[in-house]
Amino acid sequence: MTGTTGTTGTTGAAGGTTRSVPFLLSAPPAPLLFFVVLLLACSRSNDQPAVTLRVLNWASDLELSGEQRIADRFAASHPGVRVIVESITSNYGEKLATSIASGAPPDVFLLDSPDIPAFVDRGLVIDLSPYVGRVGYDTAAVFPQVMEIFRRGPQLFAFPKGFTPLVIFYNRKLFRELGVPFPADTGWTWEGFLAAARGLTRDLDGDGRVDTYALNFPRQLYEWVSFVWSAGGDILDPSGTHSVGYLDGPEAVATFEFLTSLVTTYHVAPPVQFLETGDAMRIARFYLGRQGMLVSGHWQMPRLVDYARRGDLEIGIAPVPRRDGAPLQTAVYASGWAVPANVRHKRLAIELAAFLSGDEAQRMRAANRLELPVFADVAREVAAADTSGVEAAFLSIVPSGRPPWGATVVDFYEVEQLSFDIMDRVLLRGEPAAEAARAVARQIDEAMAR
Repeated sequence: MTGTTGTTGTTGAAGGTTRSVPFLLSAPPAPLLFFVVLLLACSRSNDQPAVTLRVLNWASDLELSGEQRIADRFAASHPGVRVIVESITSNYGEKLATSIASGAPPDVFLLDSPDIPAFVDRGLVIDLSPYVGRVGYDTAAVFPQVMEIFRRGPQLFAFPKGFTPLVIFYNRKLFRELGVPFPADTGWTWEGFLAAARGLTRDLDGDGRVDTYALNFPRQLYEWVSFVWSAGGDILDPSGTHSVGYLDGPEAVATFEFLTSLVTTYHVAPPVQFLETGDAMRIARFYLGRQGMLVSGHWQMPRLVDYARRGDLEIGIAPVPRRDGAPLQTAVYASGWAVPANVRHKRLAIELAAFLSGDEAQRMRAANRLELPVFADVAREVAAADTSGVEAAFLSIVPSGRPPWGATVVDFYEVEQLSFDIMDRVLLRGEPAAEAARAVARQIDEAMAR
């Protein structure tokens, strides 16, 4: 059998046979053996990536394909590197923490602002600040309101991906049809907001039932905290350690009284029975031209643009209304690319995280309209190309933005869950707003003390 030959193959990344090389059924001479080994090694290096990097996020199918295209651009400039983008759409934080703790983390992952305290305090993410210069990341080019979310003093724990301030969307078409003046470019007070809300709430066909409401009621903390800030109040003390004296302070209580009066006194938001059943139409009404305003963020834009193209609405953007005499403040919600502390390919992972946040990625991502680009010059480019003026209106609100409490307070989810009870106690049980806020503030302090 000496000298009899056949062929064998190596399997590429796709699982198919990609190259055939000779083999000998008996031991070849040493020089020929060396040649065979060398040829096999070359085959592997040509057909299989030396390194595969995993990126984890919570993207939908449409966004996931876009993120993979961005990751492929990185791989194209790094021979021997393959990048796989994966999505977890449920229990993201829990599954991510488990993968890091088990020693099988992704190389880069999307860090949501409410998860920052837990991941940072437990040492699960790398401080990226020492590597900013090496990867050429210009932190000064990022909106400061966004960069602040991911900093702890001089430390930096993620390169920002995208962001939005909380705003009031309004249907310019409905405002015009009902003779309601548009909000001023400089913003509006509670009084102006209420006047617009009353003008938008109409029984159009005379059957005794409201056909158009003013807004979706801001029932959850992420929706109404900007109203509290724009009344001159807050929900926690400056150190973020307690709630009594703040959530039940006069400014916050006045805000709760104002917001709940939209339902109970002025009837410009859907009535209590809608709250009891969850109000499945609270956002859809706006899309369909049956609601004048929507409290939300830039993540609504893809669907809103579709409806605007059909002619059902004309999108306008206004800031959250402020109490007379108080400065405008609104929450900025953002996510960023972080690197696990126990990552295997540290250098490449940091380079990838910076690339996913960089100029090229920001421009590619801007087309999906889910969020604002974090680089000010890129955001201005997008706004200049937007003939509707919507993106420019978003940017005009950014200077009044501030990081949400969830970006600095550990386990802020518990605060959010407890605070949800304030509106319900007023609207569903008839309790005075001051009494409801006082009871919830005490519950929050007890939870934070544990």
